[in-house]
Amino acid sequence: MNSLDKAVELVLHWKADRQKDRAEIVARLEGVIKECQAAIQVWQGYLAKPGAPGDQWTIVSWIGAERAKQLLDINLRAKQMVEEACRLAGPEAGRFAHFDEDPVETAYRQLKQGESGGDAAKTAVERLQARMNHLRGSIERVRSAKPAAAPAKKAAGKKGAAKKSAKKAAAKPARKKAAPKKK
Repeated sequence: MNSLDKAVELVLHWKADRQKDRAEIVARLEGVIKECQAAIQVWQGYLAKPGAPGDQWTIVSWIGAERAKQLLDINLRAKQMVEEACRLAGPEAGRFAHFDEDPVETAYRQLKQGESGGDAAKTAVERLQARMNHLRGSIERVRSAKPAAAPAKKAAGKKGAAKKSAKKAAAKPARKKAAPKKK
């Protein structure tokens, strides 16, 4: 999520004329939150009906291949939204988006020593809730940030040139026009 944090930082410095782009990024962040909520439902579905215990090595053997596939699909959709938000924010944000951790906790990891599938599911739900809170905070930062003011542009030909010519005129003594000669 480091890339997403960088994207939010970049958005905070955007000018006022990029409100539509800000709204697009907020929509992507809200989409990631929805995907996290869908993943929590899958994990909680497992916790409600755990089934037979799996082996001591993998979470997939505890929650089943179908739930693991659902979590993977949810994660891929969420990852795509993160990448789109980073792309919208600019190349500086999205440069390393592929190397970020997965936005959704999947079932494709090994169990830790003494951890059960239920423990892993509870940990996944806690991490997803923390991630959603972080995303909500990022959304609030984007919405409440005041757009950066556009730098004041000087009128290229009129005011700047008028001031310069007035200074030059003041520096030079005024010449008297010669009176027409009489014949």
